Amino acid sequence: MDSLRSRSVKRLIRAIVVDLIVLGIFLGAFSYVHFLRVPNYEPKTLSSATTAPAATPAPEDAAQTDETALPDDATPTPEAVDTGLLNGNYAEKFTTGEVEQTESSYRSENVCVEMSQVVAGTESKPITYYVADIYVKDITSFQTAVAYDYQDQNEGSRKNVMSTLQMSEIVSSIVAISGDNFTYHDSIAVRDGVEWDKTLPVYGDICVMYYDGTMETYPEPISKDTLEAIYAKTPYQIWTFGPELLEDGQIPATFANTKANPLSAVGYYEPGHYCFILVDGRQKEYSWGMTYSELAQVFYDLGCTVAFNLDGGDTAVMTYNGAWENQPQDDDPRDVSDILYICEPVDATSGQ
Repeated sequence: MDSLRSRSVKRLIRAIVVDLIVLGIFLGAFSYVHFLRVPNYEPKTLSSATTAPAATPAPEDAAQTDETALPDDATPTPEAVDTGLLNGNYAEKFTTGEVEQTESSYRSENVCVEMSQVVAGTESKPITYYVADIYVKDITSFQTAVAYDYQDQNEGSRKNVMSTLQMSEIVSSIVAISGDNFTYHDSIAVRDGVEWDKTLPVYGDICVMYYDGTMETYPEPISKDTLEAIYAKTPYQIWTFGPELLEDGQIPATFANTKANPLSAVGYYEPGHYCFILVDGRQKEYSWGMTYSELAQVFYDLGCTVAFNLDGGDTAVMTYNGAWENQPQDDDPRDVSDILYICEPVDATSGQ
């Protein structure tokens, strides 16, 4: 009897050991694929020749920019192309050429960013979040950066991710926010008109920005016809994460996840007018975080018609003027594959 019991115990131990080995192999493979593996990307530029609107200079502007009218020793100064995203509105948000920057605002002839910190919630459950209200005349002032492009400057051990702060410093952003972290999940990723990934089927909602400054969200499942229609209009940016926080401008009745967390999200009012929101969380005496419903309510109250959740939690970081704007839950936030940021418009003639 003792011998039989001993054999049974040995079989049980052997089975447990085998299960643990199998579990370890599975977890190791999962960690490698999702966290350690460096994907071999082959970025593909999408044509934008027919989608980006071009400004028509007024007669007097055309005369001033005519090189034949300049002295031989004069160098023409390139001017930012105003695509008319704001239709000439919000003139009070911009300067006539000079740059005015404070601890909470940035204004130039092309870009306006107004920063604000909001303390909400209750005494027992405080919530702190940050809003960057953004006005741009040219779509190229709304940029994204991908860590994979800056491997030679990457201070970390993984070359496909880096800190939001370091990336924001490299690109000299005015304000930046952590993106959808697409290297952690195979899906569709288009950044500044360059397709980095197109893994089908699409898992998750997607948010699309077009060259005319419009922004739209699409809930999963994403059909082949929907994707073809999006590509037919040549997307400028595609983020895959979600959920979409507004549906046809309204707050959805329910969200699958109802827990409060640090959150990172982008909102859209109209072409040229956007906002970034960063919610701090998991810090009980400072900020608990928000649920998706609560964040959706903030966007709705601000007047946004589209809002989209990006990667949050340990990833959620906002920077302004080369420094952290928010207070991340950890002193060393998770490195990210990409950021969204605002800058002066790209000079198409120089490529800078």
